[in-house]
Amino acid sequence: MPATRTLFVLGGGGALGAFQVGGLLALAEAGIVPDALFGCSAGALNAAFLASDPSLPRARELAAWWSDAGSRRVLAPGRWSQLRGVAGAVASRADALLDERPLRALVSTHVGAHDLSELAVPLTVTTTCLDCGQARHHDRGPVADLLVASCSLPGLFPPVRLADGHAHVDGGVLCGVPLEAALATAGPDDVVYVLDCALAPVTGTVGSCAAIPHDGPTQACGLGHTVARWVAPTERRRGALDVVLRAFTVARAAANGLAVAPLLDDPRVRVVPHVADAWATGALRRVPAGPRDFRSTAGLVRAGRSSTAAWLQGADRLVG
Repeated sequence: MPATRTLFVLGGGGALGAFQVGGLLALAEAGIVPDALFGCSAGALNAAFLASDPSLPRARELAAWWSDAGSRRVLAPGRWSQLRGVAGAVASRADALLDERPLRALVSTHVGAHDLSELAVPLTVTTTCLDCGQARHHDRGPVADLLVASCSLPGLFPPVRLADGHAHVDGGVLCGVPLEAALATAGPDDVVYVLDCALAPVTGTVGSCAAIPHDGPTQACGLGHTVARWVAPTERRRGALDVVLRAFTVARAAANGLAVAPLLDDPRVRVVPHVADAWATGALRRVPAGPRDFRSTAGLVRAGRSSTAAWLQGADRLVG
């Protein structure tokens, strides 16, 4: 094991996973590749894809994967699929609206391993145990089961019963950015890159992050002064399901923010720019309406890549 390691922490964020991929691409282009990965929800999908081959070609392949229409349909089923799911769930008294099998097939196709321990780079996947009410961090076990569980937003996808006998759902319920798990394994000289891609990021600090409301001029994560004030968008779809999902997003952001905030002062942590920073500095023209809005994934990848590249150049100047 090398004396100094590079760890990546990839948070969840639905469609914003495309922005995260742009950041991963810029890091790979700069020669920064992970020695270990920690992922939750959409971030777990990205982490698993990269853990099988943490290289620049693989990062480019991941960006193409996010832009593929087939991938988008699996990650964000359309309104008709949801309506059919509601009807089916009512008729059969099912515990979710959508079928997990397309997501499971996508994972099996694109991640070349059956168990986490088989991946080229160690990967820890975060889920939420419904039975014990705690976040769980898995470094071994069936890849497909764990990734589907980590992405199983309650109500949309059914809980996954893992080898421990418990039902598990989306890790973002309690731990959308598994920074604490990464720091628990990090050595004193390791570097931990955090890519938080939620529309309401939990890794910001007042005065240095566009995502945190501030009355005066704000720096956007090392990208310069903001030219617009960031307000996280909220989905305006109508229906009981959408109200529940919006409430879940708000509650998750609040809980995750309280858990992550004390860890950001750790000198090993490097917070990579996120969507709020890119938009507030003009690098991103269109912000998704919500985590299930996959209409602009290509633009998100470009913005994530350009913002992270600019951030890395600024960091190099500071070091020099």
